[in-house]
Amino acid sequence: MLVTGAAGSIGSEIARELAACEPATLALVDNSELGLFTIEREIRAAWPDAPIEPILADVSHAASMRRTMLAVRPHVVYHAAAYKHVTMAERAAAAAVRVNVMGSVHVAEAAASVGARFVLISSDKAANPQSVMGATKRAAEMAVLSLASSTFRPIVVRFGNVIGSSGSFVEIMRECVRAGQPVPVTDPDATRYFMTAGEAVALVLGADLLGRTAEIFWLDMGDPVRMGDLVERLMAAEVRAGHAATPIDIIGLRPGEKRNETLTDETLTFQRTIDRRILVARESRVDARTLATGLRRLDRASADADDPAALEGLSTLLPAFEPSAHARESAVRPDRASTREPASPRRRGRAA
Repeated sequence: MLVTGAAGSIGSEIARELAACEPATLALVDNSELGLFTIEREIRAAWPDAPIEPILADVSHAASMRRTMLAVRPHVVYHAAAYKHVTMAERAAAAAVRVNVMGSVHVAEAAASVGARFVLISSDKAANPQSVMGATKRAAEMAVLSLASSTFRPIVVRFGNVIGSSGSFVEIMRECVRAGQPVPVTDPDATRYFMTAGEAVALVLGADLLGRTAEIFWLDMGDPVRMGDLVERLMAAEVRAGHAATPIDIIGLRPGEKRNETLTDETLTFQRTIDRRILVARESRVDARTLATGLRRLDRASADADDPAALEGLSTLLPAFEPSAHARESAVRPDRASTREPASPRRRGRAA
């Protein structure tokens, strides 16, 4: 078994669950040296006999992924490595494409070369994407599922927001309250789907067992949660824990954010599976030539760190996607980057 993004919130939870199942081999792939060191130590302490193989590697490097798959030869690959923060991706379209789209393609192709099953961890933001992050995840879904063959079975698992994951709203709110600072809330009436890390892992493992062909899976998480209601409940919990309530700062939706998340879009219709908690949809056929052309454009844009070209490539591949004004304003072509000379030491001294 192999997990990419093994040091992240979802990847590490998958790694823990798999380690407890006594696999023959468990390869942990991540490009964060500290993160990989930390999760390796944790798993070795909890499961001393687990055959852990930490691999420091970047999923966007195709040759590295091929070598990794040939060395490990896993039966199944859980691909959790991704850039997930919406606002950050709005400012770095080429980087988001490099990791989320091309990284997924490289890992999937490498997995296919050794006959492994493949599970792509995606996001609800891939449904009718309005953000760069959502668009890159949707593009990754399309690319990975198009690789399906008689010998390669990729599936996609879409998540909502995972409570308590790194950088999540719950984590940020708790930090603010405990520091006595105002809690930033985009819109009290915005709605989001939430799930626990345990539910997320159960979905991944369950979908892997249910998957028979190229399909997209979704966990039925019930009704979406109004953010204002969530804030009230979390604030009450912090007060009960002995912390003083802090003010709420309404900051408005950030670039690329939706007011209300959706489960599906016009291209997908979800149906129940034998597990009542899990929904499934088969991917609509995507024109192979259009997809191949779009991926070549995205590959060039990411290799050149060309944000405008990355946005253009995503828009071409996903006609309904319209980059935000912030994403367009943040995009800088490599040949137009500032070439100003840094201030001389003497000048910096005068300004200090």
